[in-house]
Amino acid sequence: MKIKAYLAGQSNEHDNNWKKIFQNINDCDFFDWEIHSDQTSPDTFFPDDLKGIKSSDYMIANPGMAPSEATWIEIGYFYTNNVKNPGDFCNKLIIIWQENRNPKWSIEFVKKAGYIVSSAHEAKEKFCELIRSHS
Repeated sequence: MKIKAYLAGQSNEHDNNWKKIFQNINDCDFFDWEIHSDQTSPDTFFPDDLKGIKSSDYMIANPGMAPSEATWIEIGYFYTNNVKNPGDFCNKLIIIWQENRNPKWSIEFVKKAGYIVSSAHEAKEKFCELIRSHS
C-alpha cells in the first residue's frame, strides 16, 4: 500500500516549483491541491482539499513568505486528525519555515505541532526518513 502525503501551501508558481522535488519518491502518492482539486471556487476546492488531507498519512506544508491563511487551515485540520490530544506533537507533519518568515515569535508555537525544516530539500529528507521508519 502506497503512503499518501498532502502537499499544502504555496503553489509551485509562487515558490520555485518546490513540490517537484517530491515527484521521484517511490511508493508514495501525493495529493497536490493544484492538480487534484477543482480550484474554480471555494465551494469546490475547500471540500476537495479537506478530503485530500483527511485521506493522507503525512503532510508537507510550505506556507512560504506570503500570507498563508488557507495553508494554516490545512495544517490545523491535518493536525487535529492526527493527534490524540490537543498539544501533542504530530510526527506526521512537516512544516517548511523559511528563514526570513515573520513573525519570528510564532515559530515557537509552530514547533509544538510538528517537524520544522527550513527548505523543501530538508522537507524531502525528513519525509524520506519518516517513511523509512513507517514501513
